[in-house]
Amino acid sequence: MPMIEDFELVDTVEHLDKVLATLYPLPSVPPSLFLDLEGHDLCRHGRISLISIFAEPLQRTFLVDVQVLGESAFTTPSAASEEQTLKSLLQDPSIPKVLFDCRNDADALFNLYKVDMKGVVDLQLMELATRKGPKRFVNGLARTIRDYAELDPDDLKAWTDTKLDVKTKFFKDLDGVEGEQPPTESAFDQRPLPSELLQYSVQDVILLPKLWRVFDEKLTPKWRKKVEEEVFWRVQLSRQAIYYGRNGKTATMGPW
Repeated sequence: MPMIEDFELVDTVEHLDKVLATLYPLPSVPPSLFLDLEGHDLCRHGRISLISIFAEPLQRTFLVDVQVLGESAFTTPSAASEEQTLKSLLQDPSIPKVLFDCRNDADALFNLYKVDMKGVVDLQLMELATRKGPKRFVNGLARTIRDYAELDPDDLKAWTDTKLDVKTKFFKDLDGVEGEQPPTESAFDQRPLPSELLQYSVQDVILLPKLWRVFDEKLTPKWRKKVEEEVFWRVQLSRQAIYYGRNGKTATMGPW
């Protein structure tokens, strides 16, 4: 398991251009880049705070601070080429980007920053496609990690404890009842970011490569095509006039 401590907070354009020059040459087979977004009400109605990018060949996570960098997070050219930006990387269909449930992320990126994601690999759909049991409902990331990441008991406990600690400390609603309503201001609006939130932002994304390998080796050609087609429609949700995403009443329903 990669070390949670192996991350860089990218909050200047000088740092970002060097990171982009590092990411672009990485191989695309198997996928090198695994992504997760953090923010407040993550969709077109909210804000993106961080983009977590785990580069597996480097065994390193880059936390791109979108709140600090703003538009420049997507338009800053890499040190290697003026044409290489984070936006162009996210839009390049030849560079796979592996996420878990891309719906809210794609909606936020497209509607807030006009980033039209391509090359998306969605682990939530891969899990559903390779599942032997009923496929009526999709699973969340926590259950998927518990069921498939094969963490040893100590690592699983540490991962679970971090989740619970952060949710208890930072994500209670205004009345102090966890899980009811999100706070008006996101915990991720704080600067500098508390160390707990940095760890929280890293610990999920570093487990995505293990999930990808588990599902990819089980995926038949028939189901691989079904997954690719459904990923396309998930990304297209960001174009709709009204967006429900994974927060809608049917968001937990499987597509097949």
